[in-house]
Amino acid sequence: MMHGVLTKVCMAALFGLLSACGGTSVPSSMGGEPKWAVSRDDVSERTSTEEPRELSELSGTLAEYLAYALAKSPDTRAAFERWRAARFSISRAGKLPEPNISFGYFLRSVETKVGPQRYKLGVSQMFPWPTKLSAGEDAARERANAAALLVDANILEIRRNVAEVYWTLWLIDEEHRLKGEHDAVLESLAGAVRGRLQTGNATLADLNLVELNIARHHDHRGLHHEAAKRASAKLRAAIGAPRGPETLPALEPPTHGLPLASEEVLAGHLAEHPMIEKFAHLAASEEHRARAQRAERYPRFKVGVNLIGTGESGMAGIEDDGKDALVVSAGLSVPLWSGTYSDAISEARAKGRAHEAMAEATLRRAEGMLGEALSNVRDAQRRIELYERTLLPQAEATYQAVLGGYQTGHSTVAAVILAQRDLIDLQIEHAKARADHARFWANLEFVTGTGLESKGESHDR
Repeated sequence: MMHGVLTKVCMAALFGLLSACGGTSVPSSMGGEPKWAVSRDDVSERTSTEEPRELSELSGTLAEYLAYALAKSPDTRAAFERWRAARFSISRAGKLPEPNISFGYFLRSVETKVGPQRYKLGVSQMFPWPTKLSAGEDAARERANAAALLVDANILEIRRNVAEVYWTLWLIDEEHRLKGEHDAVLESLAGAVRGRLQTGNATLADLNLVELNIARHHDHRGLHHEAAKRASAKLRAAIGAPRGPETLPALEPPTHGLPLASEEVLAGHLAEHPMIEKFAHLAASEEHRARAQRAERYPRFKVGVNLIGTGESGMAGIEDDGKDALVVSAGLSVPLWSGTYSDAISEARAKGRAHEAMAEATLRRAEGMLGEALSNVRDAQRRIELYERTLLPQAEATYQAVLGGYQTGHSTVAAVILAQRDLIDLQIEHAKARADHARFWANLEFVTGTGLESKGESHDR
């Protein structure tokens, strides 16, 4: 009987070993960590436990809105959770099949010399071809890396979208400020004309002309108010904030300049863009999947242990009376349907080639987008320099000359209004060029997938 107990203990130990093997996968230290190709710091901030500030607490800088978007954007959170889901799939891809347990009870006992056989307990474990598990896990790991790059791509897209709306809102505020200054100039001119009208040095037509321009110009207040509300709604959508009645501030002035890196250097970044690099991981995943399918063409091995419980014979002097029988078994599968396995391999390789082709096609499109984005930045920089170096100084000098001539009686009210209108139009065009440059710069960073340094960077003047 003691021998039978030992046999059962050995059987239980073997069952535990097989169970442990059935749940074992390749250690996580072998890989699976995402490659944050773009925004490791942004992701760390977004996933930290620190609660981001509320929208009402922000001072109105672009960096604050970007931080808010990365912390609370549902799109970014969805991409991040998809990456987490892909990571959790790695361990399942590398695990062994579940072990099998079987039990049978002899309704009609088989009598043996050492006693009647009463039941049969078996434990077995199937072992796939070794590359089946490793290739499956490698495929899952590559898919997780691709999902990590999609998080990076989502961050880049959010940064561009937020910047585009932010600079639109800034331009609305800046245009409103410039036209508000023009309102004050016209009001001052109207006061001067009224004074001259009393002394006979101005006509009623002069006063009517000034007041007409004041009335026409005041329409910008309602126009800018509604435009700011529309831009604020778009900014809320871009950063993932709930709707609200208040207009969001955009107080940070844009900077301008040309990229420090050459076009060739920027083109070198394109292959590392998350939207392009992800295809390399997806293609690698399909190649690993083809390896896993190829392993299906080879046998799978099965080992098992069977314990046959034996009762006592009831006869005296029988050696090993009541001793349980212990059977060790082994087997292998015979893969017969090799044609279907070949089709599965060809399918995986075809998908891998499709991902490689998509990477090349996306790279070609990105090269075209890079040329366009750089051209837009250069053109906006050219316009800014034209306004700052030539047009605005000339318009300011012309306005001061015409205003001085009016004060000395050598110019007319119409000439003053025209000179002031030219000046304000050029100031607004200058502000538009600055906002365009900032938007084009954000798009250039999106296209290249990296932050850019500027040479000769200028700030608000």
